[in-house]
Amino acid sequence: MQPYLPYLLLLGAVVIVAALATPRKKQLAEQPEQTVQNMEIALEQFMENMEKENQELMQLVAEAQRAAKAESELKDKRIDALEQKCGRLSEQLQQLQHRAAAQAQSASVPAEAIEKPAAAAHRNTIQTRYPELFQLYDQGKSIEAISKKLGMNKGEVQLIIQLAKQEVAAYA
Repeated sequence: MQPYLPYLLLLGAVVIVAALATPRKKQLAEQPEQTVQNMEIALEQFMENMEKENQELMQLVAEAQRAAKAESELKDKRIDALEQKCGRLSEQLQQLQHRAAAQAQSASVPAEAIEKPAAAAHRNTIQTRYPELFQLYDQGKSIEAISKKLGMNKGEVQLIIQLAKQEVAAYA
């Protein structure tokens, strides 16, 4: 039995080493699976968080768009109202010119003599309403600077200046 003894001892040692190595292989095999699962869970949570943040951002953008659209509509309405007011003022100016011409013909005074004082009075009227605006404009200030300083809308400042230019052109 002695010749088999070293072989038996060797075989026993191999079995013991194999037995000890086998559970470690299972543990090592389980660790990468657990790591992959942890990574998958972390990525899923990250994606969920990103999706929530994306939804919040989309809502903020949509709200900003709605606010901008509402503000634009209000500005459009104000511009329309100012244009209507400009039209009415132009009509009133024409009526005043016709009256002055009719009075000049009936009084046999030259129409030019009546139109010049009427023009000066009308020109002074719009300039007396907005003296600070015309003073800033004469100083070469931009429309934006004038509107900020006077607390007026840029479109309103432009309209007043255009009306003043039309009056000057009409009576020049």
